[in-house]
Amino acid sequence: MLSEKILLSTKRKFSRIFSFFKIKEKNLSDRFENLTSIPGIGAKNCNNFYEAGYMTPESIISASDEELLTIPGVGISFIKKLRKTLGRL
Repeated sequence: MLSEKILLSTKRKFSRIFSFFKIKEKNLSDRFENLTSIPGIGAKNCNNFYEAGYMTPESIISASDEELLTIPGVGISFIKKLRKTLGRL
């Protein structure tokens, strides 16, 4: 009886933990899918953009060159490629 209660309690705790990771994994995959649609943004630097507050492709496209240069991993060559590809020079 006591062991059954302990096992049930443990099962509930693990269930909560695993559901947290599933939510976090879904959020990360949405983040990657959304931002990696921009040429030059891959899985490696996607997180840098997101943490800098650029959570949508539109926010990155509309940002100034100076703002984008503050993001780790972004250089002038990336910005030139972005502007050329998207037609905004």
